[in-house]
Amino acid sequence: MRIFAEPSSQCIIDFSPEPPYSILPLKAITMENTPIPKDTECQTCRANGFKVNIKKRLIVCCDGTFSGVDKGTEDYASNVGRLSRTISRVGHDDAGEKIPQIVYYQSGVGTGSLTYVDKQRQGAFGGSLAENVCEAYNFLASNWGPGDEICIFGFSRGAYTARSLAGFICQVGLLGSGLMDHFFEIYEAYRNRGEKHFTETEWAKTLIVPGELGTFPTKENHYKGTRLEQIQRYTHPHITIKVVGVWDTVGSLQVMNWFGQAGDDTTYHTTKLSPKIENAFHAMAIDEARGNFPPTLWYLDRNCLNEDGTPKVNLKQVWFPGYHSDVGGHSKGSIDTNSVDEITFAWMCDQLHGLVQLDVFALERYILFRLGPTPVQWDLPGKQNIRDLEARWRQIQWSNGTLEDNNGWLNGWWIPSLMSTAKASYYRVPGETKVLEDGKKTPIDYRRFNEEVHPSVHQRVADTKGKYQPTPFRKGWVYVAPTETERGHWKKKAGGKEVILYEYTIPDPERMPEKLSRELYHWRGSLERVMAPKEVLAAQ
Repeated sequence: MRIFAEPSSQCIIDFSPEPPYSILPLKAITMENTPIPKDTECQTCRANGFKVNIKKRLIVCCDGTFSGVDKGTEDYASNVGRLSRTISRVGHDDAGEKIPQIVYYQSGVGTGSLTYVDKQRQGAFGGSLAENVCEAYNFLASNWGPGDEICIFGFSRGAYTARSLAGFICQVGLLGSGLMDHFFEIYEAYRNRGEKHFTETEWAKTLIVPGELGTFPTKENHYKGTRLEQIQRYTHPHITIKVVGVWDTVGSLQVMNWFGQAGDDTTYHTTKLSPKIENAFHAMAIDEARGNFPPTLWYLDRNCLNEDGTPKVNLKQVWFPGYHSDVGGHSKGSIDTNSVDEITFAWMCDQLHGLVQLDVFALERYILFRLGPTPVQWDLPGKQNIRDLEARWRQIQWSNGTLEDNNGWLNGWWIPSLMSTAKASYYRVPGETKVLEDGKKTPIDYRRFNEEVHPSVHQRVADTKGKYQPTPFRKGWVYVAPTETERGHWKKKAGGKEVILYEYTIPDPERMPEKLSRELYHWRGSLERVMAPKEVLAAQ
């Protein structure tokens, strides 16, 4: 085994005269080489001469609006920023073999050297989604090799970027280096596909024009096939995605979409979950009410179900108390007035158990160090309010803290909401999400969304003695406490049917092998279980 090895003669690509494109393996910590099956059906893998690949885990993290921890400023890390800095440099695969975990981080819109006006404009109406998708896609296309795992994470419009990236990979694949010059042309066709799969579009089925998509410009020598066939010659179509994990996905309703209703901006980013995504995790804000921040839930269609009706994909979508930034993390510590973001961060970390390994020392800084009163709190003058303490030094309080309504008249967020949807507010409706099918919003069985409600929602209701009520649950919803035979749940009548959303159960996962975790300083158990009140765990 070699550590930080340069590419050896074994790693050099055996260039073939046809096709003339190749992908070089990434310089990384050298673990076990992954042999490429001789009978692989991927033309691009065969044509590129892959002999072996240094197996690695490629991780993309797309941050939310106004959030960027790579800009050289004193920015407060959102959950995406925290996760990018918590992922261990070396993880392990299902067989217990060490594997490099390589992180690509992308800051959100409204960050960097911008004027105040540009910052607010990007934050209100969104930046260039296509550009962000291209940057993240380029990282994956440049570094992926057979046997590699792909994990994608995001918050807010970064979550929308993450899911658009995953959707494009699932429908098109990973382009070889020779086609990357034509990425935007192909991506634009993908965006304009409507409700069709990319392979079924007229654009994809059209015969290629000489000089298009890298073909020869002369009629005598150019490839005579469809655009799709040309793309598939130089693409890895077999790619699967290990994890897509997101906090409160929202689209970016542009000004030209005036008076479109919240949730309409989902036509080129499908909400149908692809069976090529093995695990999909979504933390959602139940109280968010801005019309230009519509929730975008996944749902399971027939392709994601086995013959017996069980899902092929591990989908978890959970509602948490609070507003958009409460769930995904604030861009400034001064406005972080509760611990909801730490709860959702711990929830996501628990979902990644056995999939992505986390550094225990990084978790100490973000979570473990703050489970009790911190040394900084001990030194506080007696009359100083704990809320005045910088957020990153405050003790985590599971269901307490103030939820700041970001849809108030004074903060001005209702203006872009009004411009986008003709409504100053747009309340979310758990259990009644509609999807776009045949050009119409269509209600489907709520159970295909796999929605659950986090126990911190009811705990906050109980702790505040009813002063807090989740905005959508104020009318018609009833909480049913857990019994020996049934989990706690929220229920109501809708359309003549009963809708039941069960409480999420905090897991007690099997710990990873102690020897390996101690050697690599990995977190081993459930992060939520060390945070949640004992009475909550006992009730479950």
